[in-house]
Amino acid sequence: MSRKSHFTTVTPLPAGITRETVLETLHNHVEMIDLNPLVTERHPIKPPSEATAEEYHCQWYSVTDKINYLPGGLYSGSVTFNACFHDLPDGLQSHIYAPMGLNMKGRWKLGGSLPGEPRQAVEIGLGVPKTGLWLREDVEMKVNVVMGGFVKKTTKKAHATLVQRLVEKAHIIEAETHNTGLAEQTFRDSYPQGYQPGTTSPTPGTQYQDRQSMHSGSGPYSDDQSVMSGGSRDRYSYTANPQISNPSNPSYSEYNQRPDMKPRDSFPAVAPLFSQPSHPTNFAVELPSQRESSPMELDSTQRFS
Repeated sequence: MSRKSHFTTVTPLPAGITRETVLETLHNHVEMIDLNPLVTERHPIKPPSEATAEEYHCQWYSVTDKINYLPGGLYSGSVTFNACFHDLPDGLQSHIYAPMGLNMKGRWKLGGSLPGEPRQAVEIGLGVPKTGLWLREDVEMKVNVVMGGFVKKTTKKAHATLVQRLVEKAHIIEAETHNTGLAEQTFRDSYPQGYQPGTTSPTPGTQYQDRQSMHSGSGPYSDDQSVMSGGSRDRYSYTANPQISNPSNPSYSEYNQRPDMKPRDSFPAVAPLFSQPSHPTNFAVELPSQRESSPMELDSTQRFS
């Protein structure tokens, strides 16, 4: 003879756990099965013959539980049954077909409100918290009268452990998410805006080194016309411009042979672009009447008149 039984359990969730984290666990069917301390084995199966038209498209598993019929494990055994799972926007539905006529339907629902969210009216008489998140489980079972009390007690104890493990897992996920967010924020604070991963890390001395390399003739800013772009004198190429080259100049040759000389101490004299004539001509002409006359000069003047 079978009898129907129903019970509801509401568990307030601690602060710091998000709705997305709990729903992610509820929708992970394998994880929900493994969180149950009674489960020893499980694997997916095809829908069995007893599946209804709606349940045929659900996810089905074959699950094996270890049951202690007497306290302290004096007498224990295992039972294998089929179970299906169906996701809902706010939770999960499950249906178990077990031996000895046990038929159990479960409904997990995540409710409540977080800070900043509108508060909704809650069902009275169940101890549902008015603020914060909560997890509600409704179980409806049809079981043999003799086994009814034992099955209900065992199920409630196992599901209480399941919820504790779910909450602890949610704490771990939230802690990892929080630490990852801090690491990303630290990374963004350490690099300037617009920095792309894979590029050279801009250090405080990079700009100074770039300016120094531009003036010293080394690095990405160096070229053969460093003097025109503000480079140092030791980068000046005398052979690049034939108008100012002067290989015969001793200081020029000495300068090329000693590149370690300081630019200001060894910079050679550059030959003028236009050489002075070897015999300069004095174009100033003085007339005899403008200076004192002498017999020699009068004779000279007389000679050229």
